[in-house]
Amino acid sequence: MKFMKKIAVKLFLVLAFVTVFSLYANAQTISVSGSIEKNSVKRGKIGKGLIILSIPKELHINSNKPTSEFMIPTEVKLSSKEVKNIKTLYPKGKNLKFDFSEEAINVYEGKTIIPFTFAIPKLTKSKNINIRALVSYQACTNEDCYPPQKTEIILKRLVK
Repeated sequence: MKFMKKIAVKLFLVLAFVTVFSLYANAQTISVSGSIEKNSVKRGKIGKGLIILSIPKELHINSNKPTSEFMIPTEVKLSSKEVKNIKTLYPKGKNLKFDFSEEAINVYEGKTIIPFTFAIPKLTKSKNINIRALVSYQACTNEDCYPPQKTEIILKRLVK
């Protein structure tokens, strides 16, 4: 009988570990990509770009303004040596109610596009621009939230 209890406990622990690991792996499946509009990269002009978050159906991430001080907001930090005045234009999220919260939380779901603008100095000698995007977010299911994640991408484009 003791032997059966030990096996049952070990089996339970293995199943719990597999479940937690698979949920954590789901949080890793959020895809971050981006682009810079080809025709917008001219000296002395304002350029445009996009950060694209592809969030799996069973997950959501907190918006940039999640309506609760305890929720970690999605942030896009953009930097570059070649461009100036980078501005991120966060979209509005959806206010949704979840099991783990008494109040609705502002979140992003599915394909979320975060536009940004930047200025290319007229006298720049650079033939290329590189914009580094560091995207931080916290993925959640309807019941649980995962540890915050950070993903870095580099966007490149030729200057005309």
